Parts: sequence; structure tokens; C-alpha cells
Amino acid sequence: MSSFRNPQSAIRNRFSRRELLRLAAAGVGAASASGWLPVLAAHAAHGAESGRRHKSCIVLYMSGGPSHIDTFDLKHDSETGTEFQPISTSVPGIQISEHLPKLARLMHHGAIIRSMNTVESDHDRGRYLMHTGYRRSNGGVPYPSLGALVSAELGQPGFLLPNFVVCNLHDRLDPAFTGYLPPQHRGLILPTLDSGIQDIQPAVEPQELADRLELVTKLDDAFRGKYRARQAVAHQANYCRSFDLMRAEQLKAFDLSLEPASSLARYTPGTYDARDSRSNGIRDFGRGCLLARRLVEVGVPFVEVVLQSWDTHQDNFPRTRLNCEALDPAMSALVEDLKDRDLLDSTLIVWMGEFGRTPKFENTATGRGGVGRGHFGRAWSTVLMGGGIQGGQVIGRTDNIGGTVEDRPVSAPDFMATICQILGIDWQKLNDGPGGRTVRITDKGAQPIKELVGA
Repeated sequence: MSSFRNPQSAIRNRFSRRELLRLAAAGVGAASASGWLPVLAAHAAHGAESGRRHKSCIVLYMSGGPSHIDTFDLKHDSETGTEFQPISTSVPGIQISEHLPKLARLMHHGAIIRSMNTVESDHDRGRYLMHTGYRRSNGGVPYPSLGALVSAELGQPGFLLPNFVVCNLHDRLDPAFTGYLPPQHRGLILPTLDSGIQDIQPAVEPQELADRLELVTKLDDAFRGKYRARQAVAHQANYCRSFDLMRAEQLKAFDLSLEPASSLARYTPGTYDARDSRSNGIRDFGRGCLLARRLVEVGVPFVEVVLQSWDTHQDNFPRTRLNCEALDPAMSALVEDLKDRDLLDSTLIVWMGEFGRTPKFENTATGRGGVGRGHFGRAWSTVLMGGGIQGGQVIGRTDNIGGTVEDRPVSAPDFMATICQILGIDWQKLNDGPGGRTVRITDKGAQPIKELVGA
């Protein structure tokens, strides 16, 4: 069972008030309001491990629920099937959509799980389930998202960058929640990649900043001494952390302008209309994948990149085609770049949504071009690449219309346990939860997919 120690003594030893004022006078600025700046809780105890590289994880989240029938598990039933054609991949016998040609050439690095069986078909509940491995109402416990879990288990306490970053978050999805974990494991959310990390530069002159900091420090010391509140400890720790961050050379990892234009071009479709918000979303997904590669290179263990608009109740085929045109260059360039940098085996790429789409069409009255597909959690697909998995395989099978799992059903807890084991996290570990209770990292009954991780 793990425990999360009170960081108060570590913070007091790490920074005195005089040091804080000295840093402030040197021009090192105020803390970001993003809520992610981790405390330096066990830095001394874990110093020997801080230089050791753990595995990383990049989640490519398809918000809205992508149609498995039109992407990685094509079905051609005359009444419900796809209008897209299947193409061969680098693995004999495995076929995917014609609109994913670059990924097709890299399928030997990946595994398609075609037998996801999660039942949950509500957006919010499905998102929660796929990010935690638990149903929202399960015991009333607030569970952490996968990113927060990776931050807690693999993040380096003394690391100057956030251990958990979310890119291109524009809708009500919030995958950055910490659940029962301490708040320092909340993800840094970047709604747009044009402005980088906001509120990280000082907004006042150094002397005024020093005066403000002295006042805040006194108030924190008094409040903590009277109430022993961990919020005061976290608040002061955020200031300490921000001073280190301001000087961090690794901050350059967030600056995409340092990438050559040719690099960015590989991650985005050949043409897009800058006046079209949907086209900008496509461009932003590619930029997010490029940023994910840069962050993993400098040691960030978890990055999530969101691609919106997979909720295809109408115009399923044109919208899915457009999404694939964003996905294909971005995900394939990410795989290739990680491979070229010898990082693919240590970086797991997870492609997933909250569920799949129904075989049965919706909105049929508008004609073939406008038909849509509804929410469907009974049978759908996810994809894993890299991370040292055994690639070039398909896990599970659905029936001839993609409506029922016929072989090797995979639940959300199974999926979470598989990711944890690939990353080197003990998926059966007990953590300290609310009210003094212990909570398993994965739900009871979870079993990793042995075809991917071994017995």
C-alpha cells in the first residue's frame, strides 16, 4: 500500500523565506494559476531516482466516440456497413480504413483491440470510465484519471516540468482530475498551443513581487501553524515550484516555433483553411502530437492530446473522413519520430474514445451522405502502439456488423490494467483513499491483456 506524505518539512528545508525573496528579486515570477505545479514533497528521499527514465504514455483521445466500423474494424454489411474501403497494412491479414494509409504502414508497431466491451454509452460516464477504469458511481470514491495516476506513480518529484499535460481541450471533457490523489497531480491544461503556458511571467516589478511574496509567506505560515491545513502547504509549495520552473531550460519544450516548418508539416494535413474553425482544430491536433513528442523527449511521463468532433449522429462518413485526415499524419509522424529517437519502446501511445458507434444508422431521412451513428459501448475498438508491446496483432473479434463481441471481450478495467502493466505500474496496488480506506488502482476482476504484456 502506498502513502502520500505530508510535504511540509521538505518544503521548509528546500526554501527558506529569504531564498524565496532572493529568487523574487532576481525576477522569478509568480505561480501559474493552472493548479498543476507539483510540490517537492519527497525530493530528497527520491533524489537517487530522479535521473532514471521511466516509461511515458501519450493518449490520443478521440472525444465524442469514433466509429470502429469506419476506422479499425471495417464492416461491409449492405444495411449498416461502412462506405469506406479497407486497405492492407504492414501486417498480412490486418486491414484498416483507406483514410488511414500512413498508419497502415506502421501497424507492425501496434495492436488493435477490436473487442472493447464497456456497455457505457453516455459521454460523461464513458469518458470517466475510460480515464479511470471505474464507473462513476462505484462506491462514491473519486477516482484519479490515468494521467494523474501516472504522475503519482512515475512522475519525478524534483522534475521542473509538469508530469501530466493535456493539449487542445475545448469542450466540457476534463481528463485532468486527480480524484483521491493530492492536487499536485492535476494535469496542466493547454486549451490552445498558440500561447504556451499562461501566467508564468511576473506581472509586477521584482521589489513589489518580493513584498507580495513576503506577505503571502507570513499568511501561509500563520494559517498552517494554526490549522495544519494541507492547502496552505500546497499553496506555498506552488510558489516554490514556480520559481524553479521559471528558470527551467526544459520550458523550451513547449515552444513549437523551435521546430522546423518541415517537421510541423509532417504532423498536419497538406491543406487546411485557417478561416475554418474545424480546419484549425485539425491543425491543432497535429501540433498537439508534435508537442507531446517534445515533452516526452524531456521526460514528461504523460501527455493527452484531444481531437474533437467524433460524435457523428449526423454526417458520419464525411466527418469521420475529415477526422481521419487529421489523425493519420499526426499519429504516424508521432510514431515515426519516437522510433527515430529510440523512444518508441519506452513510450506507449493509446488511441481511444469513450465508446464506439452503432452499426444501425441514424438520421437516414437526409440521405446516405447525412446518415449518422449513435453511441455504442457494447463492441468497439482501441489501438495501442509502442511501449514495448508485441505489435502487429489484433485482439478480439466482433460479429459481421460490429455489434457484438464474439471473441476476447476487453473491459475498461482490463484496458486500464493493461496500460498500467505496460508502463510498469503495479495495477493491483492499494493506494490511500478518502476516509482512511484503501483503493485499488484498477477495479476488482481486472486482468491485463496477456497477448500484449505476457502471462
